[in-house]
Amino acid sequence: MHTRYEREAYQFLAVYRFLAYALAVMFTQIAPFFTAPRMPPLQLYIILSTLGVYTILKVFSPLQWRERSPMTYLILIGDFLLSILLVIYTNGLNSSFLLYSLTPIMTAALLFEEKIALALAATASIALSISHIALSQFTDMFASIMQGHNLTLLIVYTLFCFVVATVPYRINLNIRRRIEREAIIEERRRIAREIHDGVAQSLSYLNMKTKTVSDLLSSQNTMQALTEINEIREVVQDTYEDIRESIDQLSTEIRTIPIMTALGNYVREFGQNNGIKVRFTAPKPFPRLSPVAELQLLRIAQEALTNVRRHALASEIEVKLETNPQSVEMRIKDNGRGFNLLDLEKSPPGYHGLTIIKERAEGLGGNVDISTAPGQGTEIKVSLPVEKVRL
Repeated sequence: MHTRYEREAYQFLAVYRFLAYALAVMFTQIAPFFTAPRMPPLQLYIILSTLGVYTILKVFSPLQWRERSPMTYLILIGDFLLSILLVIYTNGLNSSFLLYSLTPIMTAALLFEEKIALALAATASIALSISHIALSQFTDMFASIMQGHNLTLLIVYTLFCFVVATVPYRINLNIRRRIEREAIIEERRRIAREIHDGVAQSLSYLNMKTKTVSDLLSSQNTMQALTEINEIREVVQDTYEDIRESIDQLSTEIRTIPIMTALGNYVREFGQNNGIKVRFTAPKPFPRLSPVAELQLLRIAQEALTNVRRHALASEIEVKLETNPQSVEMRIKDNGRGFNLLDLEKSPPGYHGLTIIKERAEGLGGNVDISTAPGQGTEIKVSLPVEKVRL
């Protein structure tokens, strides 16, 4: 399922490609100056018909950029080469397909890294320059680059190429950056929920308990007051652990390192801080996932490990990343006390860890399987479909 920004990008690219093709057809019919002067009409109509079919295919079969397979890049490069060769074949800077040739650059700018868009823009400008310099020596179909308005047209075309390649990044329209921004917003919402469900409730409870202690001391009931103070101390310690866990999660940065490295670092620090033996395994090389998928996998692991620390009384944990042609999987298994799954419905307020894990996985089109029983430990298996999470 595509995000709203992906759908908007696909729609924009489809509309632009179609309009650029329509303008090219119009120019070839009402402005012959923009077509090769010696091209036979039949040849021109074959080109227009073939390009029309190709345009329809591209409009209704958008590039599956998330897959990031070699075929994805080959399709983008093929589209670019076709557009540039079409421009060169139809008289270069005087071609009616100049606007159409911007489509692959625009696609790269909206869906891929900036360096790819810039590389395509530079290649397009250089290819046109070389074609006019070289071919003008052998055929009169190509005028010299210094003749007429050719130099001006080349400068304008080059500027357009680089504007198209860079503007989406300057105004934050690139899909990748929008997805990262959405992930940051979601993290802020999660932090707000955790503060409300955890720290805020703990402080409210402590306020009530301190009032109780004050009343007990006023009535000279010292022993009961000491009991209440011990309970307050336990709640303060639990709240401190929760806050430290949240700080550790926020300090784990994955936007510049792969998920395997980020998760490995977090697992190691978790084990050291909590005195629990944690083993982490992952295949090498592990495929790079989309920013949202990497962030959500990391948060799922953090939530699961936090649940183990709070409730499982485990001494060993195993975290394993796996991949197969259909899915990316993460397994988190502990040797703790386990529990009855039916008891989850009766869990007290604030114990929402497994619910949060399920929500995160389902948000990426995945699912969560939990295997547990009293005294048997717990295993959480998160499966995410490859087509939704691969970069």
